[in-house]
Amino acid sequence: MKFLRTLFAALFTTAAVAKGETKPAAQLNADMMREMRLQWLNTKPTAKKASNQDDVAAALMDWPLTQATATVLASSGGDASLYTTSTFGVIGGIGHESARKAAMGFTACAQRHLQLAAPTTDFAYPAADQIRFFFVTPAGVRCLTVAAADVQKSGTPAADLFAHAQEVVTALRLITQSRQ
Repeated sequence: MKFLRTLFAALFTTAAVAKGETKPAAQLNADMMREMRLQWLNTKPTAKKASNQDDVAAALMDWPLTQATATVLASSGGDASLYTTSTFGVIGGIGHESARKAAMGFTACAQRHLQLAAPTTDFAYPAADQIRFFFVTPAGVRCLTVAAADVQKSGTPAADLFAHAQEVVTALRLITQSRQ
């Protein structure tokens, strides 16, 4: 986990001010990623995407890092993205089989742990020592907040969810590396 924190910290850089913009381009990118995260949390899944009210259509993990918070997104349809509160993000995982499989694995894991999560309409980022999981269902969004240390306790729901979210991150990382 320390390696991943270091990797993400290295990727968070400040961009130059965009020509003609009142905000730096980096801030515009960060705002856009926050909005995409909120769109997933605020959009109720349609009946086509979920056969009953408790089917997890999307799972998100908010993971505080040193300089920012990373949000790993996965949908039951195979969408996979990484949003941050900084300038770095990855979208478009659905176009790659490895990312689709990882996304569907994360949402299936979320389905197994759905009953541990409480209904919420508060989509705030977690404290620095916590990791927050959101499960989007037709009945609404459920939230599970765990201590960051709990994701390292083998056999726990926190470790299970975190491991599946990391599979999404790994798939997205490999895709971006292959493009370079």
